[in-house]
Parts: sequence; C-alpha cells; structure tokens
Amino acid sequence: MVKYCGLMSLVVALMLVGCASSSSSGIELTVSRGDATGAYTGTYIGTISLTSTADVVALGSATDQRTESISVEVTQDGLAFLSVRDVTITGVVDNAGNWGLQASIDDLSSLLSATNISSLNDAGCPFGAKAARIQGVITPPDMTAEVSGTLKCKRAEVTVAKLTTAGTLTASR
Repeated sequence: MVKYCGLMSLVVALMLVGCASSSSSGIELTVSRGDATGAYTGTYIGTISLTSTADVVALGSATDQRTESISVEVTQDGLAFLSVRDVTITGVVDNAGNWGLQASIDDLSSLLSATNISSLNDAGCPFGAKAARIQGVITPPDMTAEVSGTLKCKRAEVTVAKLTTAGTLTASR
C-alpha cells in the first residue's frame, strides 16, 4: 500500500507541476477523398450512439452513453459534413462510397458529460487532438459507420488520462 500511495503521490505531483504534455490516439483514416462521389451526394438524417469512458489517474473512471440526432451532408467533390448538436465535423468520401472523419474532444464535447470534460481538462488533455474515428460506408439511400478511438494524455511520458470511445452511426436520405 505504501508503494502504491507513493506512486500516486508522484503522479499527482507531476500533474500539478505542469510537466510537458503529449497525446496519442492511433485513429488514422483509411479513406481518401474521391473526385467522383456524385452517386452519394445528399443529406442523410439519422442518429449517432456513443459510449465514451474517461479514465483519469487519481480521479477515477466515468462512462457516458448518448444517442443524438445527426445529419451528414455529402458533396459531389468528396466531402462529408457531420452535424451534431450545432457542431460540424468535416470528413471525406471516396469514389466507392467509403467515408470517414476524425473527431476531437472539442468536436465530441456535446456528447460527453460535464464531469468527464472537467476531468479531461484537469488532466491537461489537448481538446483539439483527434480522439475518435467515425468511418463507414454509404449505400444509397443509407449510410453507416463505426465510432472508435482511444486518446491517451501523458505528462512526463506517464499516461494520466485516457478517453475511449465506441459506437455506431446510421442515417438515410
């Protein structure tokens, strides 16, 4: 118990001292913007269901589960604009109907509880860093996607917080 408390004290001290911070997510897209996406053009209306868990050293873990209405505008030039609760996130569509985007904590903040936002902020997580990948396929008139990602926030190379997201998106035009 003494070793554990000593380690916890060291981690909390590192957080308070303000050591250099970094983040990593590993949520790269496997979709590239196409130039012949006219078959997928339109506005798709649906829902996103998201489960997100913020795990912060010395503060514990909390999970949010949300389902929200969304719209996705797909353009002829290979862009997709996902709108959820007055936030718009830009993504891409390829010529085969695959689509995807990367979302930051800022982008997802309307889907996270105030408690988790506060905990991640206290841990020094960069809210502009990419935290989740939303990627799927469009088969008109429907589109689907999986949501996934893990953002690790570090101080002095020690992970002090982690945000894990998972979920689905479904929509139709």
